[in-house]
Order: sequence, then structure tokens, then C-alpha cells
Amino acid sequence: MVMIAIGLAVAASGCGSRSATPADTGTGTVTNPHMPVPPLALTIYVTSSGALTPKVVHVPQTRAVAAAALHALGVDAPVTIDSGTATVGLDRAPDDQVAEIVFTLTQFPTVQRVNVAGRTGLTRDDFAHYVPPIVVDSPAAGATVAQTFTVSGTASVFEATLVVQLVRNGEVLSKQTVTASQGAPARGTYSASVHATPGALTVQVFAPSAEDGSAQHQVDVPVTVSP
Repeated sequence: MVMIAIGLAVAASGCGSRSATPADTGTGTVTNPHMPVPPLALTIYVTSSGALTPKVVHVPQTRAVAAAALHALGVDAPVTIDSGTATVGLDRAPDDQVAEIVFTLTQFPTVQRVNVAGRTGLTRDDFAHYVPPIVVDSPAAGATVAQTFTVSGTASVFEATLVVQLVRNGEVLSKQTVTASQGAPARGTYSASVHATPGALTVQVFAPSAEDGSAQHQVDVPVTVSP
């Protein structure tokens, strides 16, 4: 699955595939004595009604983005990263929480597998039943985006056909049909470039019904377009 987290491309460099260092495991924050330090935007994956959804949270600036992401999930446990495997020092966890941890950590390009709660080598494939027919990976809910931005994610829908539209105050600002790389029952990736004026709006992605074009499996993602 393609996971592109808002604001993480640079931060993820702190999670190298080498043996974990203190910066990888949550020890120090980045400070500047001369000016306020803006918060860091991270994407976490949370479960709701048995499905995973990406969400943006803001945390103090840190090089230890993996540990910060876990903390935002409510997981106060150490994490180390070595040769593509993240090991979380958590002895027990329900399946929902394990799914959140695996999806959140594997968004980082240096994490391919997760060891947690006595289970090893976990990947997103182990939690495929938590993935709804349409997933919007980017932007995540609550993100601040540029006036031109990309909507991307994965989908398993009829004939790989999706509609991506922007809605503000009930008005459809733009609408386009997008074809995913694969149709159901396979899961394909999709991407669409969109543009909007500054302000709050909702990104809507859905599969049009073959019968009447009505929205199926719709996902709504609230974002703010920056000036």
C-alpha cells in the first residue's frame, strides 16, 4: 500500500534503517533559543468501527518521529528500529491497537515490519481486514495543504473507478474521475492533483454506483488550504 504522510518526508530521516539511536527512540527535541519552534505534523492511523483511518496530529518538534507517533496513539513504550524492523516494547495489546501501531510505523520508509505484543514480523497485510474499500492516505484528516495538492491512496472498487471532489459549504468546487491501478477484488493505488482557494474544505472520494452513479464507500477528509 502506498502511504505518503503529510510533513513526514524530512522527519522520517530520523528513523534510519541502521541500529536505533537515542534520536530514533524518543529522547530529545529540536529547540531553537532564538525563535518559537512550530509543532511537527504527524500522521497516525486510528481504528473506528473496525476500520483504520489516517489522522493528522501535532506534536513538539523532535527527531524521534516514530516514538512521537506512538505517543500520539497513546502508546508509551520504547521503540527501536533496526534493518527495517521496528520493535515496540509493549508486552500486550488488543488487535485494534496492534493494527494502529503497525500502520502508523510502516508509513515511514525505513520500517517494513513491526515486532510488538509478542508478535514478530507484522506488516500491513496482516491487518487487511481493517482496510475499508477506499483509503485516502494523503491528505490526512486535519491536514493543512497547499492550494494545489495531491489526493492519493488505495482502493478496491468496481472497475477501479473513483470520483475525487472538493466540497466547501455544500458546494462542489471541483470533480474528477480517477482510475485506480487495479479494480476489485484486487486493491490498486490512485492519485489525483486538485486545486482550491484558501480556506477549509472537504475532500470526498467515492466509487460511483454502476446503476445510478450514486456515491459508494465515500470517504470525507476535512483539510485546510493555506493562503
